[in-house]
Amino acid sequence: MGYVDAHTHAVFREIITDELLNFAINEWHAPRELLLMSVKEFVKILDDSEIEYIGVMAHPSRKLGVAKEDYALKVIDAVKDYADRFAVIGGVEANELTVEEVRYWLGRQYEAGISAIKVHPPHMWLKPNAYRPEEGGLKQLGLVYQFAEDHGLPVYIHTGTSAFSKARNKYGDPIFVDDVAVDFPRLTILMSHVGRPNWVPTAFQLIRIRRNIYADLSSIPPKRLLEYIPRLTEISEKSVYGSDYPGPGVYDIKANLKEFLNIQIPREDLIKIASDNPKKILKPLSRTR
Repeated sequence: MGYVDAHTHAVFREIITDELLNFAINEWHAPRELLLMSVKEFVKILDDSEIEYIGVMAHPSRKLGVAKEDYALKVIDAVKDYADRFAVIGGVEANELTVEEVRYWLGRQYEAGISAIKVHPPHMWLKPNAYRPEEGGLKQLGLVYQFAEDHGLPVYIHTGTSAFSKARNKYGDPIFVDDVAVDFPRLTILMSHVGRPNWVPTAFQLIRIRRNIYADLSSIPPKRLLEYIPRLTEISEKSVYGSDYPGPGVYDIKANLKEFLNIQIPREDLIKIASDNPKKILKPLSRTR
């Protein structure tokens, strides 16, 4: 059985910058050795963990001082020799770019082979529905969703709080994702972190009632997952496993998966969430070319 970790922030020696290294150590509290592995060394860990491939977040975070739109291209170039083991999630900061710049970077990233797009409201400082007239009419953000819908790319949207020092958590309320689901009905939305810890009931209900919203379970400790989402089996058809490695507290990608697979729900639901569902939604780099 090949599992899929659909949400990681894996970094590699080939691409890490001093800014990203310092951020990961100071904000993630990640051990330095996890941040300086080569891609080849990391693939060996995936093999040992029975993980077929992972999703790597490579979206811009200029407000955190760690990445811009070209970061996705650098990640793709770094992992290209193992294209079947990585899905690269790109993105743009719509409120930092012109319409023309958004089109340019989405096109560049798509041509390079991104598997999905990430929108991170607390780190980008914008509402997920900021494209709507009553929310400011940010055309650039509407273009992001339209591009993803037209090109068959899923969009991850962070919901819930972020502990990072420059995060603006007022933007983490999942209710704003509802507009996106309604306005872009052909778009597959992965609601990252299911609104934890403040807004889990809202996120859960939206996942239940909106056909195109799925649960990305990353960053919730597996041993506490049923505390947060006691009715998880009701959305097992619409949930994907993710570790958030090497984010805060998640420093062993194999152990996190093992802990998830020991959750007391039916085995068939675990397989859906950690293998079947992510393979349908998130394609590795090799399958996007």
